[in-house]
Amino acid sequence: MEEGKGPAVESGKKTDIAGKGKGRSVEEAPNPKTLEGTQFSLVFNGHVQRDFIVERLIYKADGILGRGSTILLANCKEDGGGDWTGKQFAVKLSFPARTRQPEHILIERALDLATNGHQWALLHLPHIYDCPAIPFAEGTVQYRLKQVIPDDEERVLRIMVSEPLYSLDELKSAEEAAQVFYDILHIHHWLYEDAKIFHRDLSMGNIMFRRQNGKVYGVLNDFDLSSFLPLKGQPSSNWRTGTRPYMAYDLLNPKWHNADRGPLYRHDLESLFFIMLILSCHYGSPSRPLAFKKRPFNAWFSADDLTVSEKKLHFLFENGPLPIQEYFESFRTWLEPIRDCFGIGYASKSIIRSRALNAEEQETLLGNVTYAKMDEIMHLFEGKDLEKRSLSVIR
Repeated sequence: MEEGKGPAVESGKKTDIAGKGKGRSVEEAPNPKTLEGTQFSLVFNGHVQRDFIVERLIYKADGILGRGSTILLANCKEDGGGDWTGKQFAVKLSFPARTRQPEHILIERALDLATNGHQWALLHLPHIYDCPAIPFAEGTVQYRLKQVIPDDEERVLRIMVSEPLYSLDELKSAEEAAQVFYDILHIHHWLYEDAKIFHRDLSMGNIMFRRQNGKVYGVLNDFDLSSFLPLKGQPSSNWRTGTRPYMAYDLLNPKWHNADRGPLYRHDLESLFFIMLILSCHYGSPSRPLAFKKRPFNAWFSADDLTVSEKKLHFLFENGPLPIQEYFESFRTWLEPIRDCFGIGYASKSIIRSRALNAEEQETLLGNVTYAKMDEIMHLFEGKDLEKRSLSVIR
């Protein structure tokens, strides 16, 4: 798709959609809230037009600031230059900073490196079909704002068309959830060590999975806030990344940022821990969230950064049993030892006052939080070994 050519949105006619082996009828007027039934066209490579119809709204950002991501499940009803007709796609529209590394570039780099002994990684990465960028033309509101506020980050519209994946609420058992999280531990480490890509935004919505031959494979999705390593000077929006309930204590604490410290590998491990914790304590099953008042960590979703950081540190220092739901009880053998790793690590860090921690001590909370320790805890679930996809898993 050429830069400067946006999607043409047209009103919906009554159309049969071929999706997952069954058709359905979309009424003439699209639903303005869910966008269901909305038809739009995208022009690829300057001449190939593909027409889509929205099956359902997968995700829509709540705020008007920032990237404002919207993700749609759409069917290609007509392909002017290939074999897309009748297939389903995830279509993501977002407004990242123009200077930010495009998401598809990071993913393509990872896919290119998944060769020889690294082919296992292909099953744990999203598959992208196209990701055009559309700058705001002269005269648009965004263009005029940039003229008035020159220090504001210039943004572009990116439209990423990718393979649709399953979300965590479509898991069928606690064991499937465990395998997905174990896969995420490995692919995240491989990206960091081998592809030199730091994800930096692990959240419930960014952990997906695919099913193949009766098995689940965890997929790490959404590289909007990811960066190539080593980290370099970036726009201000790059430094505070993540979704508050799942962000590491340090990254929510103003003292960390005031000391001009950046994100570390262990911060993503902490995010993975919080994701597993929230799923296990806020859900009666993957598709059944508890009533709002019964969720023990609700404050993490609504309070300000400083308050959430204080609550998280207090939680990590606690030693009582976690309020895990019966469905996820088997996760206790993971979550309580992992909480101990972080709690002991932060406590050890706080009592060392005679000297500054060196880089390795800071990176691992004095050896308490590492990939190897996480793998040692997570490779067993309900007394059985989970499948190891990577050949480089450390024991």
